[in-house]
Amino acid sequence: MMRTYQRKKDYPSRKKELMEKIKKNLDSHKNVAVVNLYKLRSIQIGELRKKLNEKVVFLGIKNKIAEKAMKSTKYEKLSEFVNGQSLLMFFDMDPFELNLMLEKNQVYLPAKAGDIATEDIIVPAGNTGLQAGPVLSEFKELKIPTRIETGSVFVTKDTVVAKKGEVISDKLASLLSKLGIKPIRSGLSIKAAYFEGLVLKGEDLKIDVEAYRNQVIESYQNAFKLAYVLELPYPETLSLVIADRYSKAKRVAVEAGVYTEETIKDIIADRESKASAIRSLVK
Repeated sequence: MMRTYQRKKDYPSRKKELMEKIKKNLDSHKNVAVVNLYKLRSIQIGELRKKLNEKVVFLGIKNKIAEKAMKSTKYEKLSEFVNGQSLLMFFDMDPFELNLMLEKNQVYLPAKAGDIATEDIIVPAGNTGLQAGPVLSEFKELKIPTRIETGSVFVTKDTVVAKKGEVISDKLASLLSKLGIKPIRSGLSIKAAYFEGLVLKGEDLKIDVEAYRNQVIESYQNAFKLAYVLELPYPETLSLVIADRYSKAKRVAVEAGVYTEETIKDIIADRESKASAIRSLVK
């Protein structure tokens, strides 16, 4: 009689270990984020692990286990974003700072048929480096204006060939590859993060650093001008206010003929100037 052996499954133990890891990190860190892994290369994740090793804990998850770990906790609302290919990141820093770090480490990859444009894709004007021939029909089909110059194909003006959110066709992906254009922005992107009792969506964490910097500079300049006009005794304005008021007081003293060590030279110079003007009128 032939014996049959049933292989013992270790699935439940692995699930239990993952559950414990999630709970442990939820307890030991202030903040947690659900990160999108869609079409992300493992090498990119590995590089980020090295860069953020001391600041962030990366944890690959099973969605149902993560949802169960967050259920009936303060993170329950965050569990709504655990879907598709996801990763959990545990950290103590500001999530806005983390999002900036992730954006700085994003790369651009070649487009493949079926990819979604992560931003408007533009074929720039100029020499494509491609020789005139069958490729011209590809430009024409994609409505990219061209001309032939010294045997090469020139694009006559910047042309948007796909808008953000549109699906990239096989023909467009092929032409972009020939042009050496890598339009697909790839990297870890935060779906949502838990921060100080709030669940913030990924789009809420995006900061235009340059615009923010300009706003801070403008606000500082306006505050400085106001403090100067109102003569507020702040360290940044006090020396300028004193210098301005001293200059005005000195001018008044000179006009009034008040003799002091600070005014005597200016009074003499002023009187000589007036006397010279009178002499010229008399002549």
